[in-house]
Amino acid sequence: MIVLEQLSKRYRETIAVEGISLRIGRGECVFLVGGSGCGKTTTLKMINRLVEPDRGRVWIDGCDHRSTPPHELRRRIGYGFQQVGLFPHLTVGENIAITPDLLGWPAARQRARAAELLEMVELPPGEFASRATSALSGGQRQRVGLARALAAEPEVLLLDEPFGALDPLTRDRLQRRFQEIRTRLGLTVVFVSHDMSEALLLADRIAVMHEGRLLQVGTPRELLTAPSHPAVAELLATPKRQSEVVDGLLGIRA
Repeated sequence: MIVLEQLSKRYRETIAVEGISLRIGRGECVFLVGGSGCGKTTTLKMINRLVEPDRGRVWIDGCDHRSTPPHELRRRIGYGFQQVGLFPHLTVGENIAITPDLLGWPAARQRARAAELLEMVELPPGEFASRATSALSGGQRQRVGLARALAAEPEVLLLDEPFGALDPLTRDRLQRRFQEIRTRLGLTVVFVSHDMSEALLLADRIAVMHEGRLLQVGTPRELLTAPSHPAVAELLATPKRQSEVVDGLLGIRA
């Protein structure tokens, strides 16, 4: 479904991404994880041409993504990110419907889709659809951003820390809801996260990045049982330690 082929990007003398190659199957959820500045977000943005690679190619459904004008490509790909970027002059419902409107959906279908998605992210549409974005909390803005990413029924979804500003209970509920939805719809998802625990819970496979390069790609079990690099083991240390603490509190012996 998505093939990254030797993708590279530099910003002046700084290497952001160097020679990334990765295949993502249809309906697969692949997490890009790693420390700050490792190239996760740059890699994600090169898929939908928000950032143009210096070298390498991206193939989507067998087509070079450069064969499609950037604005048309982005209308086919859902994109959600932590900063959200909601339009302040539009209501919540209008923000969610922005891509369906650009695609020419009838107004009634746009409203119905916005209401459906607001319910999905636990924001009652009767209360939130007509609300100004300035009246939203940070967590509510992130939920609207996720709804907007799903609005045009994309087959491909790119997510950059979409649950980062949510409180733990809401985050857990939306993670589980997201898992149900993406499985039901067969979405192909590339998900950037700094949270290895989140990746272990939600990913089909995890791609670990370090200093712009890909260190290891594998299932959560494969990474837990056979990390191939010290940086991979270090990322896994925190969720392992947390699990051991909880097991200890419950009296569970390893």
